[in-house]
Amino acid sequence: MKKMACFRLLAALVMLALVLSSGAAGAEIHLDQEPPAEWADREVMTLTAFPTVENDCTLLEVGGKSMLIDGGFKGWRYQLEPALAAMGYKGRVDVLFNTHPHDDHLGCVSVMVRDGFQAGEFISTFPRDYKEDIQKQTVKYLDAAGIPYRQIENGETMEFGGAQLVFWYYPDGRDPNALSALMHITFGDSTVLMGADTTNATHKWFHQHLGAEKLHADILKYPHHAYTAVSGDFMEDVNPGFVYVTNRARKTPAANKQLRSRHIPYYHTSIGRIVMVTDGTDWYIKQYTDRF
Repeated sequence: MKKMACFRLLAALVMLALVLSSGAAGAEIHLDQEPPAEWADREVMTLTAFPTVENDCTLLEVGGKSMLIDGGFKGWRYQLEPALAAMGYKGRVDVLFNTHPHDDHLGCVSVMVRDGFQAGEFISTFPRDYKEDIQKQTVKYLDAAGIPYRQIENGETMEFGGAQLVFWYYPDGRDPNALSALMHITFGDSTVLMGADTTNATHKWFHQHLGAEKLHADILKYPHHAYTAVSGDFMEDVNPGFVYVTNRARKTPAANKQLRSRHIPYYHTSIGRIVMVTDGTDWYIKQYTDRF
């Protein structure tokens, strides 16, 4: 009986390992764990997803460089600015990247810049003169602060602190969500796809024009707060080993069901800060319920 129990435990552990590593492009995923102590001397890349609930806000750190990816509604500044300062970014990051000009992605950054927050540059796939009011307001504040605005081209590659970033968007999108930019991040064998607020029409175009070769990633930031489940083809192309959702679990039933059916582990940012660290070979992912 003891041998049978040990065999069942071993089989369960093997299945768990397969689930956690499913979809990983050569990088193994370790959930609910902090990186080993010896990683203090390694070059690592860190993604921190802040608990802005139905808003997006993620900090990318790699090779001594920092990038704030979106920022949520303007009210989040009262938690985001102290959180960034505690991480060593008091009043400045290297790059501000906006996936698309909607208040729940740009409002916080806009007022922070208005009130003195600095960056080496602001980047977006949208033109400076895009019609949205939040875009016009932000450009005004960026100009006053002396922060350069740089428009990223479709398919453009950017070297960033030892990581490679590639930006994609659906050129025929009819609104900011459909036009919002994907960012694919590669660091060693580790990969991430930031899904922005892309829509199913967008995903169809990505599937047809990019496919698994360009979309596959260890970690996916689920698109558009997971209000609806993404298409099966898009999820197959990405084939992630872990997903984080910028929303509350009760508001994402279809996405939850989709991820469970595919045996993909996932966290919701509403529970607390999610920290994802990689040395290019392994991912260590942990959620902190006591931290913004």
